[in-house]
Amino acid sequence: MVELAVMALGTYTGPDETWVHQAATRLSEGELHRLAHWLGEAERNPDAFRWYAGEPTDVSPETHRFAVEFTNALMDKDVPKSPGPR
Repeated sequence: MVELAVMALGTYTGPDETWVHQAATRLSEGELHRLAHWLGEAERNPDAFRWYAGEPTDVSPETHRFAVEFTNALMDKDVPKSPGPR
């Protein structure tokens, strides 16, 4: 599992790499599939990623927390489900 996380972090090598890795790890709340999504977002839309990862001054902390939780919930819908007993 740790190897997968290291591989995921290796996918982002842009500006502020260390900060982006730390922020994506925090935003992913320990979920590897979320980490990959957040790192992808950092590459696709750095401004939006910085909004999610930072502490925006243009919205309340409650709104910011809701946005992060909402985005993580959407990412959880993509998680492959293990097959049940047959």
